[in-house]
Amino acid sequence: ACSTAVMAGEEGRPNQDRGCNTGSCTGSIPIVVKVPKRCMLKIDTPSIALGDGETETGRFSVGANANYNLLVDTVNRVGTSATTRSEAKSGSNAVGITVETRLAGSSHLIKLNEQKNDITPGRGGWNSYNVSVKSDYVGISKPAGNYSDKLNITVTL
Repeated sequence: ACSTAVMAGEEGRPNQDRGCNTGSCTGSIPIVVKVPKRCMLKIDTPSIALGDGETETGRFSVGANANYNLLVDTVNRVGTSATTRSEAKSGSNAVGITVETRLAGSSHLIKLNEQKNDITPGRGGWNSYNVSVKSDYVGISKPAGNYSDKLNITVTL
């Protein structure tokens, strides 16, 4: 006769004793590897510099091992609702800019202050996003100088 006691049980289950009269005794201990949700943000373009009336582009990437939410917004967004309009500022002066974000390979526009939810990670866990910024043409109607704004990107799981 043989007797085997399995002292580790599954979470929420009591320990189990296994007994046998002839032959071998068998049991098992479940093994669970818990991988927490994770996300990463990689800024591929450190800054976007453009001239009066010009358009320039940038790029960022989101890595995640679970569906995620994305919010892009600027410091000087115009209005309180979802929009593509913002302003680059220098003191009390401002130049209007249009900011458009799209998932690479998609024509769907992600507006400023418009949270996108439940986005599925791409191949290898990464999605790339293209950002296009266009400055309004102001000619001599604004003082010379550097006007600035900032695109903020928030990723949540």
